[in-house]
Amino acid sequence: MSELTMNILGFAAVNKDLSVQIRDAATGQVVKEAKPYLDGTVRVPNINPGNYEVTVSHPNLSLPVLTRPIRVLPQGPTRVSVVIDPSKFRNTPIEDVPEANLTPVRDVLQSVAETVTPLGSKHSGEAIRSDDWNTVVGSVLDVATSMGELTQLVSPQGHDHPEYVKKFDEITTNFQTLLDSLSSSLVELQRQIYAQQLRTQVNDVLDHAGVDPTSAQGKDFLSLVDNVQNKVTESPTTFGREVRNTGVQLQTKLETLLDAKKDTPDFATSPQVQNLTAAVDLAKSHVATTYPAELAQQKKVTRVLGTTGLSVKR
Repeated sequence: MSELTMNILGFAAVNKDLSVQIRDAATGQVVKEAKPYLDGTVRVPNINPGNYEVTVSHPNLSLPVLTRPIRVLPQGPTRVSVVIDPSKFRNTPIEDVPEANLTPVRDVLQSVAETVTPLGSKHSGEAIRSDDWNTVVGSVLDVATSMGELTQLVSPQGHDHPEYVKKFDEITTNFQTLLDSLSSSLVELQRQIYAQQLRTQVNDVLDHAGVDPTSAQGKDFLSLVDNVQNKVTESPTTFGREVRNTGVQLQTKLETLLDAKKDTPDFATSPQVQNLTAAVDLAKSHVATTYPAELAQQKKVTRVLGTTGLSVKR
């Protein structure tokens, strides 16, 4: 038995509410659960050496804060440090912008009105003195200055509201993060289903051909499916490359099997062989490099193959 020590770094304020699950990488079964200390330290004694997946969760988040693979060494304690993203917990309230004080502007405009009111009683032919003209010009200047000040107080330049802009940016970022997480989780689930379907189709062909799955030839077929299964958590580009390679290799092995069964005329046209041939053709055309494109590719596979090879286990 070995000992695992983890250090959770990045945002100490949430350490007390975090929970850690350690799952067997092969079966997905939870083998250990632990709560970190306030400093983020997690100690897991008496754990078997091997490959595991660590999931860090928080009660306020629907998705895990962090998920990553680890390997527990067979000798000595294993020490692992993980860093969580503080932005996952960010929920900044909308900034409370103080109301603008318009009293000075109102006072200036009121004084302008009081100043120019007496000048409005001039009669026809009465002279306008330079003092009167200067008063009018000064009043117009005060009005213009006050109006300029008013536009700055009640509406920022560009008609912008920076407190709302910052909040909308934060909401958009959080939503995009959630969308990316949901997309990757959905794609990984679809990959698991795809690998199961492909494995069943290969087994059906081997069974129809009378080939023992545990024989060398059977293992050659199924090892290609294992390669796809082992890449379900990789990026769309990496997974797509593995699917295409698997399609090419499966086609070669299927052609060899067909040559060996050429004396059995119904073998090549059997539903088992036809289903696997269609799956191989789809695998060779798998070129998705993004999660949305891969979901579209999986929909295409479902339209062509249906649920062939899938079964509900009880």
